[in-house]
Order: sequence, then structure tokens, then C-alpha cells
Amino acid sequence: MIWYPIGSSEPQAFYKATLDLVWSTRVALFLVAAFFAAGVAAMKLHPHLMVAGLLLFYHAVMYVQLPGFINAVPNRAATWLLFAFLLLGAAASPLVGFSAYLPYALLHAALYGRGLWGKPTYYPNLITAAGLLLLPLSAAPLEAVLAFPLASVYSLMYRIDFSRAKKRFTAATATAVAAAYVAAFLAVKAGYPWAVAAPSLLLTIFAVPRLNDLYGASAFFFRWAVALAPLGTHLVYMAFGVIMSALCVPYFIPAILYREVPRYRGELVAVAATAYVLRNAGFAASAAVLVAGLVLYVAWRSFRERYYPPPPPP
Repeated sequence: MIWYPIGSSEPQAFYKATLDLVWSTRVALFLVAAFFAAGVAAMKLHPHLMVAGLLLFYHAVMYVQLPGFINAVPNRAATWLLFAFLLLGAAASPLVGFSAYLPYALLHAALYGRGLWGKPTYYPNLITAAGLLLLPLSAAPLEAVLAFPLASVYSLMYRIDFSRAKKRFTAATATAVAAAYVAAFLAVKAGYPWAVAAPSLLLTIFAVPRLNDLYGASAFFFRWAVALAPLGTHLVYMAFGVIMSALCVPYFIPAILYREVPRYRGELVAVAATAYVLRNAGFAASAAVLVAGLVLYVAWRSFRERYYPPPPPP
């Protein structure tokens, strides 16, 4: 059995599988900082290390949510095999390219297999699965970033923006966004990196964003910033830092660490936005210092919160 369905699995097996799932995402999260630091220090491997760090981050924040996305927890062997495949891809990609992530992409997409159709909450998974399958087809770091990481953001924005707009998740809209995303990725491969504006536009039409809070403003910025690669690839890369600081870092990292959610007041987005401006203005060292400080600040704020591990089943 590759999955333990929620509500109908043996409690002890389900509990252990859940613990392993969270532990695997925690290890991935810790490795993110290591890969980003190594990417700054080893300039020859800079693109591959930075992409690997971003992939580890989105693996962590998406995989920890997978039980809610597919209404099941993968078994322990599947979780650790997937993580091993991710590390294999990170280690081998500088040598063989992003095709090194093929085992990871296939297994991860397969784990989404039970949650792609039939329920409204499953439909956004089509976008994520598409990004996973496109990852090993990437021929350059920009393409790899616009594969699974961008698909993850689009999938999350679909869930959040549709909910905020009080719109139903439907097969038609999710399939349309997924199809637009795949077409945009293929256009990027053909030399038109601005094409990722198409799925962003479709998301905006389907669910008009609310700009009255940090998430809304950051998500609106991100969906257009990812189309700015013709003006400079770091306009895309650093944009991920902004959306990560508005959504994934404040809400999903505490879940991975079993901590209460810290009460941030906008400082994460402010620092990430400043780093974005500095890096694209040519002040790479200053931007790197800001990002390092941001990582340390998030770690400090997270670990000072109350720890609440899940209790074992009775």
C-alpha cells in the first residue's frame, strides 16, 4: 500500500507515516540553507546549487501539505525514497543536467495520482503534477525554476485566491490553468520567457486578487515578476523570495517544525523585497547578507515558539 487514506487506515501505521513525512520535510528545510550558502560560495556551481535549494524548499512546503491535497499519507518507504531521489537529483544535476530529477519527478507525481480528479480540492493538484513532470525536461536553471517551484506557487495561489474570492474549485478552471502553464513552459523553452504571464493572467481573471494585505500584494507582484526574465533572470529568481516570505515561510515552516505560528508584522516581505531590489540593482553582496539575516531571523522566531508534536494514537 503506497498510501494510508485519512480516516480509514490503521492508526499506528498512519501516525508513523505522518511522522516520517514531516521529518523528511524538516531535513529538506534544513538543507535549503546549506544549499543556498554553498551556492553563494561556489560560484561555478551557483546555478545548480541555488535551484537545488529552491527545489528542496518547495518539496518541504508542498510535501508537508500532501495529506491534505490527496486525503492520504504516503507510506514511510515512499517518503524516504522520494527524498533520496531528490538528493540524487541535487547531487547529479551539475553533471548530467536537470534530467537527474527524473526519478524524483515521476515518483512525486505518482504520489499525487490518487488526488487528481473527482473532488474539488483535488483539481489544483493538476498544476503541481504538471510542474513535476516538466522538471526533468528543463535545459537551464531558469526552466527548472519555472517547473516544479512555479507550479507549486500557481497551485497554492489557485487554492488561496479562489477561496478568498469565494469561487469554487472546478475541473474546468484548474485544467485551464494547468494547460496554460504547460504551454507557457514550452514557450519558455522555445525562447519566450515572458510567456509565463499567460497562466498568471488566467489566474487573475478567474479569481480577482485582493490587494488589501501582504499576501495579496505579494502574490500580485509575483505573478507578473516571473515574466520579467527577458530583463534579467534574477528578476524572476528573487521574486520567489518575496512570495515565500508572504506565504510559505510564515505559515508552512511552523507546521514542519511543530511550532506555533509566529506573529510577523510584515518584516519578512519588507526584507525580501529590499533584497529583490538590491540584487537587481547590482548589489549582490548586500542582497545576500539580507537574505542570510532573514533566514537566521526566521529560525530564531520559529524556535522560540511553543513546540507541539502530535500525540500518538491511543
